[in-house]
Amino acid sequence: MKKTIKYILIFTSILFFTACEDVVQIKLDEGSKLFVIDAFVTNMRSTQIIRVVTNDTYFSNREAPPVSDAQVILKDLTAQKQFTFIYAGNGNYAYTISANDTIAKPNHQYELNVTIDGTTYTSLTTQKRPAGLDSVQAIYNDGSGGFGPPGKSDYNCLLWAKDKVDAVSDYYWIKTFRNDTLLGASTDLNLSIDGTNGPVTDLPVDSTVFTPPIVFLGFNRFFPGSSCKVEIHSIAKETYYFFVQAASQINNGGLFATTPENVKTNIVTPSGAKTKAIGWFNMSSVASQKIVIPK
Repeated sequence: MKKTIKYILIFTSILFFTACEDVVQIKLDEGSKLFVIDAFVTNMRSTQIIRVVTNDTYFSNREAPPVSDAQVILKDLTAQKQFTFIYAGNGNYAYTISANDTIAKPNHQYELNVTIDGTTYTSLTTQKRPAGLDSVQAIYNDGSGGFGPPGKSDYNCLLWAKDKVDAVSDYYWIKTFRNDTLLGASTDLNLSIDGTNGPVTDLPVDSTVFTPPIVFLGFNRFFPGSSCKVEIHSIAKETYYFFVQAASQINNGGLFATTPENVKTNIVTPSGAKTKAIGWFNMSSVASQKIVIPK
């Protein structure tokens, strides 16, 4: 009976809207203004970037409006040092790393301070240890092994890496680049716990190798002369589950879609602040290798 009433209401609504010729303008609630902080800092010897922008309306197709007058300071609480990031345009705040040093060190605790209009937003994290990256191997694929269309001659890349075995679980974000372009940046994150899909502890060995499907790097294809670069970023446990939730929301759709939910944030907004800040802060140790596919 309930289904019958439901279908009657839907049919009546269709008749009503198809009979109406006037254009109805519906004003949507655009929501409150938010500051969005994207702070993924690594130990790589390259300029480090922290982004500070504001949210935009849902249907906008422009880039998020930048915040150009923030004060961005990263504090190494373990070494009692601090680093000031300078505005470089388009919402990016930059810190230039010297050729023989890095501001990110394993097992150090860090605090991020972002001050906007007199309000300081904060976040705390600890940088985790790196994985052991042995090599990246190019494997010829003639299309007969199920990794590509028949007759297509290209290469897949295979990751050989190790995770230290002890009572501490390690969480990783594996990035793959083709010709320095990041692949699967948002919809196909390659994440791992202890080099596999779950914690590996109390084994009678010092380390274990990373396992499939993680080592197949998303089954991306590479052609002769192109480059394949892999970066293994150590991430905090909280960052791992932030990525899991974010990926779930990005790919949430279809018949079995779940109710959307707000993605977590580890940015703390002080009590009484007029504008809330969201986003994420993580410090990474990175192991990286790059190869050129043979011609």
